[in-house]
Amino acid sequence: MPRTKEAFRQIRDERKEQILRIAAEVFASKGVASAKIEDLAEAAGVSQGLLYRYFANKEEVFAELLERVVHGAVQQAQAALEYPGTPWERLRWTTEQFLKGMSQEPIHYQLFSQALALPGRVHEILGEMEEMRKALRQLVVEGQAAEQVSKRDPDQLVLLYFCCLYGLAAGIGMSSNELAAHFPDAEAVIHILRP
Repeated sequence: MPRTKEAFRQIRDERKEQILRIAAEVFASKGVASAKIEDLAEAAGVSQGLLYRYFANKEEVFAELLERVVHGAVQQAQAALEYPGTPWERLRWTTEQFLKGMSQEPIHYQLFSQALALPGRVHEILGEMEEMRKALRQLVVEGQAAEQVSKRDPDQLVLLYFCCLYGLAAGIGMSSNELAAHFPDAEAVIHILRP
């Protein structure tokens, strides 16, 4: 029985997901600057020609991985605006979700630390983080109004929060054993926002 278009599409989608999953591991271990398209193809167990049928170059592979992480992070921050509870409880909840993501998919969060090494579309994708910043800023302002968050400049507080999460994400790749032993919980992270 010949395969249907749907069967071919499913095979193609599964192969693409396999390439992306393996590419994330290659980028995490070699770094995006050092990884070559040959490395990605070899690790995924496909020919370079087949890989090129899915992606034009390694930058496109990296961009798709980063886009998935960024979209997930933005959706998470926006969901916190709708989450029930006080502003502080919503900040804790969204921070718990970010930390859970880092522990479950550490490789994906390491992509942030390498993103600035590539030109083009990657910078556009990172620009989408502005929506995440806006959502977190809104939570900070609401927390300030409820006297749960420091009255400091809300943009400064959001930057501090981002830097903390970014540092944890970068640290996962550098000292995973040390960091795993002392990985902070959400309350420790958001403590930097306390009045």
